Amino acid sequence: MKRSIRIAAAVALGLVVIAPSLSQACPMCFVGSERARIAIFRMTIVMSLLPLGMIGTGIVWLRRGGRSFLSDEFEDRDAYTPPAEGEEHDSA
Repeated sequence: MKRSIRIAAAVALGLVVIAPSLSQACPMCFVGSERARIAIFRMTIVMSLLPLGMIGTGIVWLRRGGRSFLSDEFEDRDAYTPPAEGEEHDSA
């Protein structure tokens, strides 16, 4: 049983290596229409740049409006003064 599975896997791998056109992942990439190829190319660019634009927008937001939004984030931490040596710490 295991031998037949190995043979079938080897044959499938051989077909993929010998004839890669049988295993096309995207049939639209090989369409003969020039308009379709241009549309796919443009959408590839858009989808590649979209995450970079989102990251850039987040950075610009933090630089401009985020400072005022996050200005009081650490007020409690900055107002805390540790007790002097020998004093009791009130943990209430």
